[in-house]
Amino acid sequence: MDQIQDDFTTVTEMNELIATYFDNNSLFQFVKVKGEVSNHSDWRGHRFFTIKDQTSVLKCTIWANVVPSALSFELKDGMEVGLIGRIRFNPKRGEGQLIVAKVVDLGEGGESLELKLLFEKLKAEGIFDIDHKKPIPKYPKKVGIVSSQEGDAIRDIYRVAKDRNPYVQLFLYNATVQGASAPASIIQGIRELDKYGFDLIIVSRGGGSREDLAPFDDEQVVRAVYEAQTPIVTGVGHERDWTLIDYVADERFSTPTYAAQGVFPDIMSEIRRVHRLEDSIRRAMENAFRKRVLLLESRMERLERYSPESILARKIERLETAADELESSMTALIDKRKHRLEVILARMHGLSPTAKLVGGFGYISGDEGPVTSVDMVAPDQDIFIRLHDGEIHSKVVDIRKETIGGEDG
Repeated sequence: MDQIQDDFTTVTEMNELIATYFDNNSLFQFVKVKGEVSNHSDWRGHRFFTIKDQTSVLKCTIWANVVPSALSFELKDGMEVGLIGRIRFNPKRGEGQLIVAKVVDLGEGGESLELKLLFEKLKAEGIFDIDHKKPIPKYPKKVGIVSSQEGDAIRDIYRVAKDRNPYVQLFLYNATVQGASAPASIIQGIRELDKYGFDLIIVSRGGGSREDLAPFDDEQVVRAVYEAQTPIVTGVGHERDWTLIDYVADERFSTPTYAAQGVFPDIMSEIRRVHRLEDSIRRAMENAFRKRVLLLESRMERLERYSPESILARKIERLETAADELESSMTALIDKRKHRLEVILARMHGLSPTAKLVGGFGYISGDEGPVTSVDMVAPDQDIFIRLHDGEIHSKVVDIRKETIGGEDG
């Protein structure tokens, strides 16, 4: 009996196996179900209801945090809706339910509904996730463009690039951007340019009707943008236009012109700004340099003025001036003294015996000195007569003594 019981699975084990099956089966991770709403209730922001058709019902839940993005209208019993979500099995209750991510009013047109359903499908796959988006280079050098060579879009991009950054290299893949063949052409352009290592790719076309922009809502075009290794930006239509590739692109711009302005930084304005900065910096440096030079010259003058060499030079200059003044004074004094000496000498010369000799007088001396009287000599005595130009050696031959007053003695 125990062996027979072991052959059976418990309810808990079975329900857990069912829950695991639903969780691991990709078929139930993204489902689209339509039906009539019934038993709708709102509890603490959570929405609980069922959808039904002629024979079956399915329980549905919209969690409170999802309601703002899942519901864009008031949900009521009896409405025909399309639901997008995932199937979950509750093992404790033994029942499955649809966890809703999006509610679509099936009263809308079929084309709009299909687009919304495709959007939700791609969103659920994570294709629109921000984590997948690649950074856009700030200063791209080589840019690929997927657009028509006949359209206004490419002319706008060329014009903006020329005005803002004439140095950037642009490469156009001439794609068909309207009609049945457009999706394949756009995909080919993206994949071709993605091979060549461009800094980024612009996918662009000008404005048009919703039908004209339909190629950019194509699922395969969206996937081509998602799979590209090169950063991709879009500029499709006018500001009010959104296409599915705008959600998957690494950055979306509302028009081709805005895309070009967003991609190409205004290098020319930057260059002009740099030139202005250079001029300003140069003028500031020149002014600062001149101030430094003037300050340095002033300090050098002060240093030179108070340097030992300058002080010594000034002292030497003063000493030289004083010496010149002293020399002039001494010369004047010497000249004055010399003149006085000459006067004195002249006077002395007039009074000296030698001066008398010039007038024919002579000076007589003997062995004992000057002979001033005949009584001081004797016959045959040697005497010396001194004249102004020489001396005479003679002997006394005779002596005559005269009486003072002219009388003979």
